[in-house]
Amino acid sequence: MSDEVRLSTEELHSLGAAFEVRAEELGRQLAAFRRRADAEALREGFGGDEAARPHRELYEQAEHALVQLQQRLREVGGGIKETVAHWRAAEEELDEMIRSVT
Repeated sequence: MSDEVRLSTEELHSLGAAFEVRAEELGRQLAAFRRRADAEALREGFGGDEAARPHRELYEQAEHALVQLQQRLREVGGGIKETVAHWRAAEEELDEMIRSVT
């Protein structure tokens, strides 16, 4: 087994961007979800406040989970892109050190 690590910064950057794109897509879907399942729609759909209450609570839990997922996708995407930037900076520094020695 090799101790070498090969890293494609372009692919990692693309991966980070993909996470951020998915976060944005989730944001659009979340907005649509909010429009379709607001409190008034639930009340009308289930025939009153009492009947809609368990569904409204479930909706609130789902909305909260989706918001957290969206935030986490953004964080992961940003973290990956930040790692790429650090990696590229380290490569440039190493290249500069090698050039100064030779």
